[in-house]
Amino acid sequence: MQRRLFALIAFSFMATMIGCSGSSDSSKTGTGSPTGKEGLEDLARMLKHFEDNKLKAPAKLNSLESVEPLFPAAYVGLAQGEIVYFWNNLLTPGGTAVLAHEKKVETTGGFVLLQDGTVKSMTAEEFKTAPSLAPKK
Repeated sequence: MQRRLFALIAFSFMATMIGCSGSSDSSKTGTGSPTGKEGLEDLARMLKHFEDNKLKAPAKLNSLESVEPLFPAAYVGLAQGEIVYFWNNLLTPGGTAVLAHEKKVETTGGFVLLQDGTVKSMTAEEFKTAPSLAPKK
C-alpha cells in the first residue's frame, strides 16, 4: 500500500513538472503589458461605459482614474503613451474617423479605433489619409 501511494505521489509530481515546463519558443512569451490592439479594444469598452452611464467624455488621463480598474488595458496604454486618444470624444455609431490609435501607427502602421468602436489595422500611409478627430493645429 505504501509503495502504491509513493508511486502515485511520484507520478503526480513528474506529471506536474512536465506540464509546467512550458515552451522554449520565445515568440509565445508575453510582456505582461497589453498589446496596442487590446488597449484600443478596452478603450472602446471604456467609452461605451461612459456613454451608457451618461458621463461626459474624458478630457484627460486623471478623469479615467475612477474607471481604471474596470479598463486596465486602456488606462495602461494611455498612461504609457502607447495609445493616442483624441480627448473629449465618445463613440459615434456609423462614424469612420480615427478616435484613437497606437502611437506607432504614424510611422510603421498599427491599430486604430474608429468612432463606431471598430478596431482595425492600418498602414502608416492609410493612417495619414484617414479622417481623424485629432485637434486642428
